[in-house]
Amino acid sequence: MQQKRKAQDAFPATSTQPRLSAFAAAKAKAAIQIAPDEPSEASVVAAAEAVGIPRRNGGNYGAVTGSPQLSTLLSSFPLSKSQELDEHASSDDEEDDTDFEANYHHAYNSTSSYKTDQPCKLSNLPPDEQCILADTSKMLSLKLEAGETATFVGEYDLRVNSGYVMIYGAILRSGSKTHRVYAPSTHALPVVTAKGGPAEIDIISTTPSLGPLSKVSPLWTKLWHAQTPKETQQPDAETKSFALLRSSSDDPLKRAVTALEVEQDCQVTLNRVLSKPTATHPSSVIMVSGPKGSGKSTICKWIINTFLTASKATASTSCFWLDLDPGQPEYSAPGQMSLVQVRSPVLGPNYTHPSGHVSSSCRAIRSHTIAANSPRDDSVHFLACAMDLRDAYFSALEDFPGAPLVMNCSGWVLGSAVSAMMELVQQFPLTDVVLMEPMERETVACIEATLPMAKVLMIPPRHKPAQSRTSAELRAMQAMSYFHSLPPSAGLSAWTDKTLSQLHPWHVRYNGENSGISSIMSYGEAVNPDFLASILDGMMVAICEVESDEAYATVQYRPPHVPSASAAEMGEHMTERVGRTPEGLPYLRADNSGLIQPLDPRFSCCKGLAIIRGIDVARQELQLLTPMSVKQIKNLQGSKTVLVRGKFDSSGWVFLEDVYSGNAQRVKRQEVLSLLKDKTRRPYVAQRDATDMGLGLGEKEWRVRHLPRNFGARNAA
Repeated sequence: MQQKRKAQDAFPATSTQPRLSAFAAAKAKAAIQIAPDEPSEASVVAAAEAVGIPRRNGGNYGAVTGSPQLSTLLSSFPLSKSQELDEHASSDDEEDDTDFEANYHHAYNSTSSYKTDQPCKLSNLPPDEQCILADTSKMLSLKLEAGETATFVGEYDLRVNSGYVMIYGAILRSGSKTHRVYAPSTHALPVVTAKGGPAEIDIISTTPSLGPLSKVSPLWTKLWHAQTPKETQQPDAETKSFALLRSSSDDPLKRAVTALEVEQDCQVTLNRVLSKPTATHPSSVIMVSGPKGSGKSTICKWIINTFLTASKATASTSCFWLDLDPGQPEYSAPGQMSLVQVRSPVLGPNYTHPSGHVSSSCRAIRSHTIAANSPRDDSVHFLACAMDLRDAYFSALEDFPGAPLVMNCSGWVLGSAVSAMMELVQQFPLTDVVLMEPMERETVACIEATLPMAKVLMIPPRHKPAQSRTSAELRAMQAMSYFHSLPPSAGLSAWTDKTLSQLHPWHVRYNGENSGISSIMSYGEAVNPDFLASILDGMMVAICEVESDEAYATVQYRPPHVPSASAAEMGEHMTERVGRTPEGLPYLRADNSGLIQPLDPRFSCCKGLAIIRGIDVARQELQLLTPMSVKQIKNLQGSKTVLVRGKFDSSGWVFLEDVYSGNAQRVKRQEVLSLLKDKTRRPYVAQRDATDMGLGLGEKEWRVRHLPRNFGARNAA
């Protein structure tokens, strides 16, 4: 049998010199780079010995770069790979700390390695001596020529002395009235623009209303104006609540601030929407839809402000805002849908005007809850709530004829959301539809075919600047703003900086003759009654008023022309459907289908949100924290009140307020007292020092372990 050839015979070596490994090649290249431009004989010998190149005849190595094997091998490695191998080779060697720090600072401060962001222009004002009329510790007076813009960060009052300006789409004319503007760094900063000619304005410093909330949560820090280095050197000088920014580099905190601007094509689209209503449609009904983060709320506020400040607008002019975005609503806490009457321009983000109280600027007409941030889990109930709010708008038109309606739809626009959107298009008498791109072309074509008489306008996508807060953090800030809100003072919103644990809760009986609630409902997944009390403790719930027993539907919501099947029609009594937990809490049992259908919005409404601070089993009472006024609570007496729980965001920020506010010692005392009293730890937050032992599995150093390459294959087998 023929003998097998060896690999050396099949592939003979072209050179008698030994082959170099990648490690040796990198080390040789490092030795060459360290050597001077004209290497000495000693450096050549060191480099050759490092890679094991034998001497030539005569005892000379020759030029290292002249070796075909070494030059070919080094050229086949990218520079980054060679440096990586070099760093790996020298990882065990001791380094000079001084040289390391010098190289680190040089690399960190080098402009060639790191690209610096160019400052963004925010204002186009001339030099200060040409535009600033007066600058005091409480006010800044400016003179703007036509087309000039000024951008501010912070909280301030705007007053127009002559001419007129535009901000957030609102046209503000000269007069003694001041307008409160909220310009935090979490959103694009509103721009003050002179229109039609020169204008003189006063920017008045105010007492920060939302600033004190930074004591209870770090989410509220670095949002407003910060002291400049010049103001820091003057401790006795009063600091303004705002700052004029000519560019983003003027911000003392170096935040990624941007200006709120509407592009030319977008402005043309809005002008078409805001044109004079026709005789067939005396009231404009505008729907704004688009994907999440496309700027729907900004466009809605721009349209509302333009309607309220038009040339023919009066003091009694108002608009209606139909909020169909439960994830980030404009005038309510997350998880709600509402119809709000707006009476004054909206000059701030959603968490600056919560609707927990009635004010001169806005008034909630009717609200519903879906107890979730997205309608995708129950689109049928979502559409039922939208239809009921539509009927509430028609009823309000009797007192406010001709008032326009602006609909802010949900950011859920793909997949099964198209059918829900088309249902809204068919059920509302729309005059205009504003679609924020990107949108599916098939959806746009269906809307245009369904509404041949309406104007369907497309707004191209805009550049979305970087946000300092995520969507979940913005929802938490909105919830904090809602629960910390106070009754308005002088027509302006107000908040308290006290933690919720320092506020007196409402004590509501849940059992007995004078019971304040009739039952507790669970939207979505059903809960075992044995664990309902543990789940409700510290949870956010919706306070709903039941106007009729027909609200307890046993089947899904039906169209208006089909009566809803109620529990009474099926021969059941509501007392039989209400069960009791071991703690005595009343809960609504599932119907014959094994499900708990949500309340019919035609016979129920949401009055507000509350946080269950505690459950007193001995007194059969619930401790509720809610910003609802005493008048609103009294109006619920004598009616059936239902607490609805669902998929609200976790209210973990409630338990951390005492820690952030500096009341850590009080938290520890409460924890010890509760432990001695009922052997439990509340509110489920423990603060431990770094010296405490027994912190759990992560108290020791973790080492990285690499699994074998065939680990997954062996497990699959």
